[in-house]
Amino acid sequence: NLVFIQFNRERKDGPLKPLPSKHVDTGMGLERLTSVLQNKMSNYDTDIFLPIFDDIHKATGARPYSGKVGQDDVDRVDTAYRVVADHIRTLSIAIADGSLPGNEGRGHVIRRILRRAVRFGKEILKADEGFLNRLVNSVIRVMGDVFIELKEHEKKITEIIEEEEASFCKTLEKGIENFWKAAQAVQENTLSGEIAFDLWATFGFPIDLTQLMAEE
Repeated sequence: NLVFIQFNRERKDGPLKPLPSKHVDTGMGLERLTSVLQNKMSNYDTDIFLPIFDDIHKATGARPYSGKVGQDDVDRVDTAYRVVADHIRTLSIAIADGSLPGNEGRGHVIRRILRRAVRFGKEILKADEGFLNRLVNSVIRVMGDVFIELKEHEKKITEIIEEEEASFCKTLEKGIENFWKAAQAVQENTLSGEIAFDLWATFGFPIDLTQLMAEE
């Protein structure tokens, strides 16, 4: 399953141009290599994630992480641990590199990631408002010695996540409550555009979050 990264095609019918640097992508990123070296079956059982899980447990009061997946994770708490840990790492590094939450392009991606982490934290882990920005320090303790930008921009990262988190939490609770009411009445597995619009217009609940929750 190797990928040979050799050419760039700038447009659909354009010529292939050789890249200045050529690589073989083996899929063996940091987390997979760590799981091999530490003899773990899952990336999430390595020391890249476990310290963050410990801090999520302290921040939310949820039961400790137990590694359950799929149908075994009946209360979805372990899934929420993984989502929050993954997303706070992504957010911290992306913001340190200069990306900011927004309404378009990569900024919109950052905003969706942040909102998903907040929702899993509040809805499943029963976290208090503001829990997510307090996990930035956890990411820095685990990864800051290598990703030095995390240490350099800790204050900025924390403040940006805190501001976005506070803004989103104002709309989240009522929106989720009304989403589930609507979802329980759904027929043929389709949530109407009218309901999605009403959640946005009445409660400020983002359309993309309605789509994401409907898919889940």
